[in-house]
Amino acid sequence: MKIRTRLSLQFLGLFAILLLGVLATIYMLVSSHWQNNFFRQLEERAFTVGHNYLAEDNFTTEQYSEVLMKFPRTLPQEQIRIYNAEDYSPTFIQEGQLKWDRATLETINDKHKLYIKNADEYIVGIYYKDNEGNFIIIAKARDEVGTAALSQLQTVMLISLIIALLITFFLSRLFAQYLLAPITNIINHIQDKNVQTLERPIPTEDMSKDEIHTLSITINSLFKRLHETFENQQAFVSHASHELKTPIASVLGNAEITLRQKRDTQEYQQVLQGIVKDAIHMDKIISNLLALSQIDSSVYPLNKVCFEEFWWSTIDHLIAHKTDININLSIHTKEDLHNLYFQGNSQLLELAISNIILNADKFSSNKTIDLTLHTTPTHIVITVKDYGIGIKKEDLDKLTLPFFRSSNAFGIKGTGLGLSLSSKIINLHKGDMKIESQLNHYTIVTISVPLIKRD
Repeated sequence: MKIRTRLSLQFLGLFAILLLGVLATIYMLVSSHWQNNFFRQLEERAFTVGHNYLAEDNFTTEQYSEVLMKFPRTLPQEQIRIYNAEDYSPTFIQEGQLKWDRATLETINDKHKLYIKNADEYIVGIYYKDNEGNFIIIAKARDEVGTAALSQLQTVMLISLIIALLITFFLSRLFAQYLLAPITNIINHIQDKNVQTLERPIPTEDMSKDEIHTLSITINSLFKRLHETFENQQAFVSHASHELKTPIASVLGNAEITLRQKRDTQEYQQVLQGIVKDAIHMDKIISNLLALSQIDSSVYPLNKVCFEEFWWSTIDHLIAHKTDININLSIHTKEDLHNLYFQGNSQLLELAISNIILNADKFSSNKTIDLTLHTTPTHIVITVKDYGIGIKKEDLDKLTLPFFRSSNAFGIKGTGLGLSLSSKIINLHKGDMKIESQLNHYTIVTISVPLIKRD
């Protein structure tokens, strides 16, 4: 069942329950009022008959004349009986076919008044005191006018209910259609999407600021991420194929050329050394790819790490790995390093920072690298500045894509995965990495990681 139909039926059901409750209450109030009114009329008839037969000597001439005028005004199918309260014998009026049992008469005698409703028949019994004795008067009649009026009221209410429900159903359909129109537009927009149109957002300018607007923005954000993922995947496959194809082609070419004729031992050694070099390069690419995939899919334990120990350990390992690296280290902070902590994985973060520093060394031809450390109230900030070839402005936003390399870096050997790996590691630590550069002048990489001070 469609949401539009379900909303209409639910709204119709709620309105029907509410309207039925109102109509039932009105009917019960009218019915109760009519019933009480008829009981009063019937009680007045019982007293009028009693006055007519028993109270002539108790009234003045004018009062009794008024009683005689009221006496003929009977109610529909009215029947009245008068009984002696002492022995319950009928008097003045013959019982005929209408006879009252002794239990009913005793009840009236005890309570002095009795009201009974049997279907559409009303019965009133009263205890009447007179100077000639005490009597019981029972009046019985049918409320034909009230029954007809209530029946007509039922018909009017039923017709009104049906008409109101029909109108409500059609109005609720229109309301549901209006309410769901933005969702319908979203569905139509999504149905037309493909890989090429993922970046085209759902229009939100004319939407009211409600949940559907929030849903549209969320879907647009999802489509944007999907589009970026598809582009990254396409670029990844393209660059991975290119990067792996080059060393493989080199290995195959050297091997084929070498095997065409016999060569001396030195030539074979040179070819094998080239093959080993290309194999190491491929192994490095594959290792970096594996690291990237693990960061995407694995959950690394992030523990509280002392920054001072991490920092000097990273510097020591870096110098041991690249003994000829030139680093100008500056520390600008009033904080004691041993009081600073961060939540993370020291091995991963060391890998990220080392990749950035080694990149700076590689692309600056072993010139001096300015490595600066400072802190803010919330972050540890590390700045790596080299004075190398720089990066084109249009390439800055693409540097963290796997295998992407700026056009001016093709002559320098590398895998194109270092910055991608570093960026993912820093994101894993809820940090941030920014890159600034001026072509042929400098490149600045700024890393910020949230800090935790010692308790």
